[in-house]
Amino acid sequence: MAQQSSLLSIKFGTLATLAIIFGTGIFLYNNMGNHRVLSGFAGYVYTKPIIGSNEFQGVLIGPASTGFTWRRAVSKVSITPETTIEHFSTKDNTAILGKDKLPISCQASMVFRLNPKKIKEFMEQYGGIAQTSGKNDDEDADEIMGFAYKNFIQQPFRTAVRTELSKYPALDASSNLQKISDDVLTQVRRRLEQTPFVVDSVAVGETNPPTPIIEAVVNKVKATQENERKAIELEIAQKDIAIQKAKGEAEGTLKYEIAKQEAQGRIAQGKAEAEVSLLKAEAKAKGTILEAKAEAEGLALKEKAMGPNMLRAKMYDNMLNNAKIYLPSSNGSDKNSAMSVLGVLNLNDQPQSK
Repeated sequence: MAQQSSLLSIKFGTLATLAIIFGTGIFLYNNMGNHRVLSGFAGYVYTKPIIGSNEFQGVLIGPASTGFTWRRAVSKVSITPETTIEHFSTKDNTAILGKDKLPISCQASMVFRLNPKKIKEFMEQYGGIAQTSGKNDDEDADEIMGFAYKNFIQQPFRTAVRTELSKYPALDASSNLQKISDDVLTQVRRRLEQTPFVVDSVAVGETNPPTPIIEAVVNKVKATQENERKAIELEIAQKDIAIQKAKGEAEGTLKYEIAKQEAQGRIAQGKAEAEVSLLKAEAKAKGTILEAKAEAEGLALKEKAMGPNMLRAKMYDNMLNNAKIYLPSSNGSDKNSAMSVLGVLNLNDQPQSK
């Protein structure tokens, strides 16, 4: 009996020791650990005392780890940039009224992140610990950024977009997108300046007025282009007409100059011919005059050479041929003159011989 009791005591002691060791292992396992933080995340490290409240220990920026520590926990949050997009549409009555009171549809994107230097502030003042309590997995850390955006960033962002777009007429907004984006970024940064959030960039996408307005603008542009095309065609036609007119005028001028030159040539030729004819006539007249003068002078010389007796003989001959020709008296200056007169008279008085 004593031996059996001793064996039972040994077995009980062994089981108790094993239980203590097992319990101690479980206790240590649940209260000690090495918490790791991956790249792109930050860890809020705090103690979890058995008695008393939690106490902040520090921030780990991944990649990092706490090492094996006693009753410490790490709440992880993403510090990588996050991109979110906001839609403004007439379909859900979220369109923005422009300066001309026309609705503008668009989408705006933002890239933001947590400031690594303000992890403690975010966890303690912006609900980070409450959101991360019991969520140490890296996948859950990304969800915390969605919580932060909806509660602290979304409304200032949408307000800034509305404020800036409302400064422009609906049709002018699309040509000022870069300035609008820069102004929205400035506004959001100013509103979040005292928070743990950092806004890296803002991009306001293509803005669209209502469909009827777009169609009206398109039709107006088409009409304007058509009018411009017709104006260009008319200008080309007018230029062609001007060219043809200029060509006609040039040809007419050329023909006129040619005709003028020809007429001047004919006039000059006529003048030359007239001058030649005049010179010929003058020469001929001068020749005739000289010829008559020479002939007269020749006759005079001939008569002078013939003498007075020959002249009388010629007069007698003329009287014989023509009885009606009478010679005047020489007033007795010639001694034969009386006889010549009587001879003529006798010829007139005497009957003609049969």
